[in-house]
Amino acid sequence: MRLLGPRGGRRATAPAVVAAVAVASAVAWWTARHGSHIDTAAFRESVHAALRGDSPYFLSTSVPFVYPPPALLVIVLSAVGPNVPVASIIWTVVTLACLARVTWLLVGLAWPTSAHERRVQLTCGLFGVACLMEPSVRALEYGQLGLILLWLTVEGLHGQPRSSPRPLLVGLAAAVKLTPSIVLVGLAAAGRWRSAGWGLIGFIGAWVGAAIVAPAALRDYVRAGWRLASDVNATPDVLNHSLIGVCSAAGLPAWAGIAGAAVTLIAGVALTAALWRSDDELGGLATILITGLLVSPVSWAHHWVACYPALVLLAREARTRRVSAVALITVAVIGMLVQIDEIALPASRILGPGEAWTLTFRAWYVAWGLAFLCWVALRVLPPIRRSEPQPANRDERQPALP
Repeated sequence: MRLLGPRGGRRATAPAVVAAVAVASAVAWWTARHGSHIDTAAFRESVHAALRGDSPYFLSTSVPFVYPPPALLVIVLSAVGPNVPVASIIWTVVTLACLARVTWLLVGLAWPTSAHERRVQLTCGLFGVACLMEPSVRALEYGQLGLILLWLTVEGLHGQPRSSPRPLLVGLAAAVKLTPSIVLVGLAAAGRWRSAGWGLIGFIGAWVGAAIVAPAALRDYVRAGWRLASDVNATPDVLNHSLIGVCSAAGLPAWAGIAGAAVTLIAGVALTAALWRSDDELGGLATILITGLLVSPVSWAHHWVACYPALVLLAREARTRRVSAVALITVAVIGMLVQIDEIALPASRILGPGEAWTLTFRAWYVAWGLAFLCWVALRVLPPIRRSEPQPANRDERQPALP
């Protein structure tokens, strides 16, 4: 329904676009001035090494390259430009463009019947807020690729009939990092075998492509490079926002974190399957990504860009005056804007005697993620269960996205 009319809609849209661009530009400028961009530098050196025919692992960079070889296909743009500062600017622009595209797609999922002007306004507003949140700021400061992987995942699930090869993009993201790979599990559990199959083809294709363009990288990764990620993340850290990370920081035995992650994985995949079988595209996507963040061995703040679909889902439900949705989205937005987890950090980021109580707010990402899954089970799923049965052949349905 057009509340403003064509001209009024356009007049209201222009300031929204200008404001969104201004916020994104300000964040980009701030992160360019104050960010370390250590990951962009490591990506750049790794790509250059691969182009020379060398291995990108065990280089003398400030941080090691710990991703599997298919990541080289994604980070190739970090090698563009004459030096690291120029490459960082290019990488920042690409990252923000991915965030903008993701926001546009998520708004389409949440409010598919909105007029074009209204969709632009919602996209600009949510994009501007997302730019200011801790996960985005950290990703831009370090020059990380989380937002690019999020775009590959959302784009890969957008606009399918189920026989579409778009999930190849999800497979590419899954070949780079654990969290997107759980999306393929969710697709299979929901009975979307064609989409899961295309994703698996993309996963295998990414590894084959990496073996062709960077055989030295594949050789070193298989021999010893795969250990780098576990070595880098082996020390307990209060900023590792996963179930395993929190249990490690609290000094609990390893089996406690693994058991908690296993239970969460089963519950999250089951919820995702139920939502996708009922054609709640946004609900299923948000649930499986939150599940991936919680069960991953390592989930730093910049990895939590994958929670943005959950925030859009909560915004959709909050408009129906659901108090629980309003509470969850309020806590998330305030926590990410204020960066509660980093307030008064201990110098070593490892909890010492008498500091365990600080996990009550440092681990808020994990607590929020678990609360979100409970909310999905109690508030989103029951209305779907009460709705009319859906056609049996999910693979041939049309998507909710326009």
